[in-house]
Amino acid sequence: MTRRRSIAAVALLALGIGGATVSHPPLAVLAVLGAGAACLALANPGVLVAAHMLYCMLGEPWGIAGLSLSLGGLNLYATDLLVLLLAAAWLLGGLRAGRLPARPRDPIVIAMTLYLLYGLFSLARSWPLHGRAALPDFRMQFLYALLFPLCLWAFARPETRRVLLGSVIGAAALISLLGFANAIAGRPVGMTTSSLTYRYLSGLQALAAFFGLSLIAGYVWSRARPAWSLLLGALCLAAVLLAQARSVWLGGALALLVALGGATAATRRRLLRHLPLVGAVGLIALAAVFALNLGLTEDLATRAASLAEVSTDLTTIWRLYVWGEAWNDLRASPLLGLGLGREFAYFDAFEGAWRTDRQLHNSHLELAYYTGWIGALLLVAFQLLVLLRTLRAARRAGGTPGEGRLLALAACQVCLAGVSFTNVISASLVATHYIWVLSAMSLLEARAAEGRDSGA
Repeated sequence: MTRRRSIAAVALLALGIGGATVSHPPLAVLAVLGAGAACLALANPGVLVAAHMLYCMLGEPWGIAGLSLSLGGLNLYATDLLVLLLAAAWLLGGLRAGRLPARPRDPIVIAMTLYLLYGLFSLARSWPLHGRAALPDFRMQFLYALLFPLCLWAFARPETRRVLLGSVIGAAALISLLGFANAIAGRPVGMTTSSLTYRYLSGLQALAAFFGLSLIAGYVWSRARPAWSLLLGALCLAAVLLAQARSVWLGGALALLVALGGATAATRRRLLRHLPLVGAVGLIALAAVFALNLGLTEDLATRAASLAEVSTDLTTIWRLYVWGEAWNDLRASPLLGLGLGREFAYFDAFEGAWRTDRQLHNSHLELAYYTGWIGALLLVAFQLLVLLRTLRAARRAGGTPGEGRLLALAACQVCLAGVSFTNVISASLVATHYIWVLSAMSLLEARAAEGRDSGA
């Protein structure tokens, strides 16, 4: 009987795809790809997430992360398809196993549940105010947050987490090589910085390179230090420098301090003994940058010096100005916000005109602008709970490779939070899912260190 049902289901799917091929070819292509991806998701859902990370990280220079499929006026992006496929695979897996979701008991899962429920409330409140304009903001801020519980399920097995680890490190290596290729060819990325210097990678590419460097340090160097990993670490560090992204520089420095503070005393002593090794990696990175271009070295010095010139830096002045404007607007409804779909408008004194096409360049302030301080505080509470759980598990795993892995994940969390403070990560199709995937990985590794590696 089960076999007959399976044959009937496949026959119906084939007939549907055949009919769609005639009436709506894009829908037929989506059905074929979706069926294949759904089978893959049932077999190994972590592979889908890892592939999506590669797609977004490596596809940024060509804008492919923003490609969409239009169905009935609704644009479906790659992250939408990932959420739909993972949710379908999770639901089918649960039905096949005859299990219903358990009531959340973990404080982190409870915090995420409250955040998602508040998102539904904000959508219901915003719909009468802004109509369909509320949907894109709800998708970016809340719908994609479903990746957190879905990734807890997808990466429940340690081997699936290793697939994601390899994909991120691989993406970081390729991005770093791209930065060197851009520097050698004299091909800057985007406009000049506020310091009038040229960058050869974007800020999000620098963030991916930092992730790769942190994961190499935590997952590889905590057990052994093969030569290839030292060279790869130096390559990622050089990529962070080539991007000249000050938010990543500052976030990385803060991440290092948090990781050192969260390490056990024995691990800190071991790290101090390895300072010559870390210095060698840094020297290799600097030597590579210096060998590329003497002018680039001067640009790096200029960009680093601009960190001490905040009062005269144009981008810093602009950010402080728009943050102040958003803060004044938010006074009208500080707790619940101005509604999903509300456009941020400010008067640009340089152009003498009103602008509505700029972001707030602060993920938490932008969330507060839409959903009030309640929404922003729920997100901050979730992030803090994940970070504290990661650091606590790292101390419990003191002296084992697990401590290094957890400290690396904590460093990634801190750097991402630092970048989010001066950029709108949640509004980027390339990086909006980083926080949810990273948080799920961190919680699963923490559970493994605590001896209870299980799905949510």
